[in-house]
Amino acid sequence: MQPRKELKNMITIKNETRNFTKVEKYLMTKAPTIKTVKTLDDGDVINVAGYIEFVDVKEDGTTSELMSIITTDNMVYSTQSVTFKRSIKDIEAVMQGFPFPVKKISGQSKAGRKYVDCVLDIDSL
Repeated sequence: MQPRKELKNMITIKNETRNFTKVEKYLMTKAPTIKTVKTLDDGDVINVAGYIEFVDVKEDGTTSELMSIITTDNMVYSTQSVTFKRSIKDIEAVMQGFPFPVKKISGQSKAGRKYVDCVLDIDSL
């Protein structure tokens, strides 16, 4: 785990999978082009090249714990989903490095809550 770093006093990076460039950090934390994982259709595949976990503090003081995933073509997808973040970390541990393809899936819990998740896309390997 990398030491904590601050970006513009609003972002605190908690974990990064490699030393990202300043441009990559911008793309993964502040760029208006960041897409949420929720916008992906079920079955969409992204090629994960790395991720950053960070805390975003809004102007009103509310905080969000986010994971931003950068792809091999520099697209960035962000999520607050604990389930999705856990799956990315589990896949990374098994694959022992990057890049790797993941397929977005979603479902509904027994309690009726919708969730997003991902699985290793074995068809792309």
